[in-house]
Amino acid sequence: MTWWETEEMAVYVSGVEAALDEWTMSNSQMRHEQDAINRMVKKISEISSQTTESEKKAFLVHLASRVEGLRRHLTERLKRDIPRQGSTPE
Repeated sequence: MTWWETEEMAVYVSGVEAALDEWTMSNSQMRHEQDAINRMVKKISEISSQTTESEKKAFLVHLASRVEGLRRHLTERLKRDIPRQGSTPE
């Protein structure tokens, strides 16, 4: 995986984090993002074990931590099923 692809994952994570902070995601969107995040966890794990670049490994460790926090946040938000401001009912 290239640095560009790794950085794109970080940009994606930032976008999901921002949407959660703004409460703009519906439950179905959150479930979709949760599936994508679960796939990302596997991908980061695979990449991390294959790379020999120390900078990329450090970046991936940091990204994995953010992704895990995001995964927990999505899970908790879905458990509570709190209505989102600005979202349409499902």
